[in-house]
Amino acid sequence: MVGAIRKLFGIIFGSKLKILVMILSTLVFLLVLFPINDLGDFVSSQVARLTGNKVFLQFEELKMSLFPAPGMKVEQVFVEAQGVPGISAQEIRFAPAVMGLISQKPYGTVDAKGLFKGDVQISVKSGSRSENGVERQRVEISAKKLSLQDLREVARLPVMIKGKLDLESTALVDLSFTEQPDVDVNLNISQFELPPSNVNTPMGPLTMPDLKLTSVEIKGRLAGGKLIIEHGQIGKESDEMRGTITGNLDLSLANQGGVINPVIGGYTFNVDLRMKNNFLNRASTFLILVDQYKTATAEGAQYKFKVSAANTMMPPSIGAAR
Repeated sequence: MVGAIRKLFGIIFGSKLKILVMILSTLVFLLVLFPINDLGDFVSSQVARLTGNKVFLQFEELKMSLFPAPGMKVEQVFVEAQGVPGISAQEIRFAPAVMGLISQKPYGTVDAKGLFKGDVQISVKSGSRSENGVERQRVEISAKKLSLQDLREVARLPVMIKGKLDLESTALVDLSFTEQPDVDVNLNISQFELPPSNVNTPMGPLTMPDLKLTSVEIKGRLAGGKLIIEHGQIGKESDEMRGTITGNLDLSLANQGGVINPVIGGYTFNVDLRMKNNFLNRASTFLILVDQYKTATAEGAQYKFKVSAANTMMPPSIGAAR
């Protein structure tokens, strides 16, 4: 038996040049000669089939690489789903982690360029277990210069908004969502614009005045089904409006038949805003709701109040800020 094993290893080492040539030939075939781009129609049809014709994926070119890490790149990507406007990206790179492939976990990195006219990187790796011993994954998201206008169309927000969004987020997530995730979020919006518009609210139509802000900064965390805004800075001293916002919102993620849906509940926010006279004149109708919490200043006025409700379908309660 031992002699047979030695003979086998002798054959392998004696033929190592042939084996190396075979491996290199296979790699050349897969990376150079194999018609990878012909897989596009096959991949698109499989995505449509597996989603019951609810999601359609198209791309123009598919490439595979070994260096600097094994991965795959698709260019000119377009995804369309029922009830959601189409989403496009110039390029998406997928780089699975070796340990993820071995353990059959979704570990790796995804880089998307031209997504919402910006760049997004998502990294997934093993994370710490929860207090109940549930396995969690560590998800890191970095987004640069995303178009608020494009995001608004996908989210179907009732108001037109413009600007550039930067986002940094780290999350510990149970991918089955039997437990709520723990998420840290840092958000920064530059060149924010809100054109004049009318918004339907539980209290009736509300006229929103046009507004431009140099920046909006939000720092918060999601834990135990509650989103806590620890720091919110709206505008700069040179803007027509500036101020702060803090508070919390009941927000949980529910796994409903394999689809993850947000469930929004009650909220409480403390608001402190300083406005200049030019903006006060344009927003006079809107500000009637909080006029009793107004204090005159040299530049215009300051508004400090608290807004809360048991859920988003109820009219909010407005009171003095603590």
